Amino acid sequence: MIESVYKPRRKKNGKTVVSRMYRGRYRLDGDYAITEVALGTPDKQVATKRLREIVVEAQKEKEGLIAPKAIREAANKALHDHLKEFTEDLKAIGREETYRKRLDFRIKRLIKECGWKKFRDITPDSFCGWRVQNGGIAPKTLNDYLDASRNFMNWLVRQGRIERNPLALVQKVDTRGKKRVRRALNHSEAERLLRVSGPRKALYLTAIFTGLRLNELKSLKWEDLEMDESKPFFRVRAVNTKNRKDAVIPMHRRVYEELLKESRQKRNLQFVFQVSSNPDRTIQMDYRNAGIDRVDSLGRKVDFHSLRNTFATMLAKEGIPQRIAQELMRHSDANLTANVYTDALQLPTFEAIHLLKGIGDDPQIAPQNLGARGPGVSCSGIGNLEESTPQVFGDSWVKRDLAPFDAK
Repeated sequence: MIESVYKPRRKKNGKTVVSRMYRGRYRLDGDYAITEVALGTPDKQVATKRLREIVVEAQKEKEGLIAPKAIREAANKALHDHLKEFTEDLKAIGREETYRKRLDFRIKRLIKECGWKKFRDITPDSFCGWRVQNGGIAPKTLNDYLDASRNFMNWLVRQGRIERNPLALVQKVDTRGKKRVRRALNHSEAERLLRVSGPRKALYLTAIFTGLRLNELKSLKWEDLEMDESKPFFRVRAVNTKNRKDAVIPMHRRVYEELLKESRQKRNLQFVFQVSSNPDRTIQMDYRNAGIDRVDSLGRKVDFHSLRNTFATMLAKEGIPQRIAQELMRHSDANLTANVYTDALQLPTFEAIHLLKGIGDDPQIAPQNLGARGPGVSCSGIGNLEESTPQVFGDSWVKRDLAPFDAK
């Protein structure tokens, strides 16, 4: 073991200058590097005493007799102070404001209602007890509270403030059969929504034909639109996308025509869409005015994000290849496009059944029926958006308009 105090020396104008304050150096048994510490005193006896205390503490930490100093200091700090530093760090690494506020709200609620003041108060029993008392909350929301607290605890572990996450082994609530599923709008509903949307028509139309998320739509500036008539598109900046990658989104002919009209009136504004402070409440009002139930008979809900589901379902119904649909949706996993965002109840399943060859059919007649295509229950596109614009979502428009306008 090495343990000594000294006064640093340095050269200044050719002369040796000795520091007034003592420093210490030590190396514990088994260590390879020498640790230096400032002792903050000009008195050698005081410096020796302080170094001895530091060495003893380091030895106890190494042998596991006491927790590291950082953990001991953090344990005496109020949880609210740690939470403030957590949210500030989230901001520094670029997490969205909405996400930060949601986490902050949920963790503060747990701190208050669970009686958490210091780390030692956070236990699985205290959280599970809170969850039992709040059994009226939706299962998914209860899991969101658990996720928020776990994110906070994991950050504290990474910062070296606690040794382990006390809530790591708490089980989530089973949401199977209890989670409300989001659905897409059908042809008639999309028509009615656009007819009653008023000044929000361009916003909804763009969401339906691009699948852009609400935050991405809110951040679009006029300079992000390429309005070349042959091949218009949206340029979405990485800072505003969920996967933090730049995106180029093709612009449908109907969206191009609508935004061209809007641009003549709003070019002096910075952002393309003026979104209300509570867009979910606004679109629910528009849904009511359009005669669209918030929850259908199967318990599936509609909200603003349903417009993204509508886009994915349109692509599936029109037979767009899965890889292209995944690219347009900007999903890293094709299963997300096919299984989560595509509304299977709008696919032409009835029509597919009628295309099957019956057992015992006349072999000369049956093949002639395989290519038959009837009206089907749900295979039509999203149809007429305006009385004056027939078949905007129809078969002949959607497939053709995925290519440049001048494609033959």
